[in-house]
Amino acid sequence: MSTAPLRPALLPASASTVTTLRCAAAHSEDPSPCEGAHAVVRVVDQHGDEATGCVHHAARMYASLVRPRVYPSPGHGGKAIEVYKRAAALAPFAWVNAAA
Repeated sequence: MSTAPLRPALLPASASTVTTLRCAAAHSEDPSPCEGAHAVVRVVDQHGDEATGCVHHAARMYASLVRPRVYPSPGHGGKAIEVYKRAAALAPFAWVNAAA
């Protein structure tokens, strides 16, 4: 049995010695950092594919999907509601026009 902890996605995938740990819900083109813990909710799309994420990136993902669902991770009951409320105020793919 391996004792190595599970790690979130590493972005960007560069050859530099510095890596940025980000949650699995963070889109590769979204430069924003995670907010808080990396696995407070699970976002599920209409096909059943899912990703765990921080509140910030989960809300951005939720706003960008068709018929998504969000579920809290154990011990983070209110975070799913927070993701839902934040997503309601976001445009799909919010990071695309964030600098404009």
